Parts: sequence; structure tokens; C-alpha cells
Amino acid sequence: MQRLKRLLAVLTILAGTAAAAHLITDSRRPAPAAAPPAPATGYHSDGLSDSYDGFRAEPLALPAQRGRGIVSLRIVGPQGPVTDFQRVHLKPVHMYLLRDDLAGYQHLHPEPADGAWTAPVTITDGGAYRVYAEFVPLGRPPGADPTVLGVPFVIAGDTTMIPVPAPAATARSGPFTVRRLDGTADLASGSQAALQFQVTRSGRPVTLEPYLGAYAHLSNFEVRTQGLMHLHPLPTGAAGGPPADATLAFHAAFAERGDKRLFLQFQVDGVVHQAAFTIFAT
Repeated sequence: MQRLKRLLAVLTILAGTAAAAHLITDSRRPAPAAAPPAPATGYHSDGLSDSYDGFRAEPLALPAQRGRGIVSLRIVGPQGPVTDFQRVHLKPVHMYLLRDDLAGYQHLHPEPADGAWTAPVTITDGGAYRVYAEFVPLGRPPGADPTVLGVPFVIAGDTTMIPVPAPAATARSGPFTVRRLDGTADLASGSQAALQFQVTRSGRPVTLEPYLGAYAHLSNFEVRTQGLMHLHPLPTGAAGGPPADATLAFHAAFAERGDKRLFLQFQVDGVVHQAAFTIFAT
């Protein structure tokens, strides 16, 4: 009997040792490989980085003081500098300039020169700025999101910072009044939002003219990050003509809640005008 008990004890110890060894071996095994990320469904970027989707913006010249200057960016792709993109709204590259307090917005139209994209610019105040370059590479399908790259720069000296205005239902631009048709209503983030604006002069709708291939351009910036999304109006006029009653309709999907600063550009009588709005997405 004693011999049987000793044999059972030895078997129990051996079994426990094997189980422990099995646990140690399992703990040292590499974890299963994570599933690969889902492939990207678009090319959208917001200009907060100087590189995206295989393209990089290299600054060759940036303003360093107030007054007239130039912005010159070399856009480098997988095969080197690129000076040929799809023409979107009559231009291969659109540039935008903005200060970090959401003031000083400009829409620039660079031209290729010596392997870079260059545009004249005038800056009237100091501060931290960013220039955005928006383009659609050749070969992308029609309607593809553009690639947007951004490069920061600083104008030294005293700066008059401008607080972001509160939401308002109307904005003035010279003799024109631009009215947001839903007033100051908040919009819902994460879903399509309808934005409608009407342009009037002395209380009467104006006749809008095409500007860069569209009846308006709307640049939307996130106030918190200064990320850019550029929008164009939906066709509302008969047979592609001017929008009825000078009403401009946009569809925008805001991914995040928070304040947005919108710059609306339109053309009347051969002159481009600009109005700005602040909205909030819940």
C-alpha cells in the first residue's frame, strides 16, 4: 500500500510539472497576428501634414515678413517632383492660406515653374500661418477626393489676433448680404449636413457668375485644428445656369463636433467677393 501511495504521489508531481511547462510554453508563444487594416476608401486629407498618400510638399520659398512675397512649394511624388495634375475647377493646384486664429484667409492660384508651384501673396499682419496645397493626381477616378498638404510658416513681429466670431445668420461682403437660410442652427456631426446660402443686394437676389468652374467655393476649416475641407455647390439652376434666387446649396459631412469657420467665395459683375461664417456641429 505504501508503495502504491508513493507511486501516485510521483505521478501527481510529474503531471503538475508537465502542466506548468505547458503554461510556460504557451505564455512565450507570439500572439496571433493582428488583422491587417482595412484598405483606404478615399484619398481625403486635411492639410495638417506636409506628406500624405505618397506625396510630400517641400517649401522652396515662404513669406518671412509683411507685404508682398511668394509661396513656392515643390510637390514630390513617388517618382520625384510632380508638375502635372488633374485640372479641377480649371486649375491643377489650388492653394489656401490661413492664420492660426482663422483670420487672413486667401485662395491662391499657383503656376508651375522650375519644378515647383509658385504664387504671389500679400500678408498684412504677423502670426503663425499655414499654406495648403490641394490637388488630384493623374490616374485617380473622376470625383476622387483631393490630396491636401500643408506647410506652416511664421511672420515675426506684433500681431493683432482676431477672435473667431460667434455664429451669425448673415454676413456682409461689400454691397452684398449673404444669408444662411437655416439661421444659426447647429449641425450634426457624422452625417450629411445641408448648408444653404442666399446672396442678395439691396434685398434682391443677384445673378451669380461662374468662378473657377463653379458658382461658389466654400472652404471649411476646423477651428480647433485648422484642418481643411473644400466644397462646391450642388447644381440648382436650370440647364446648368445660375442658381435659382442666388441660393447656393452644399452637402458637407463633418466628422467631428466643434466650431467650423467657413469662407464662401462667389462672383458678381466680374468681381470675386468673400463672406465668412461660423457654425457649430454637435
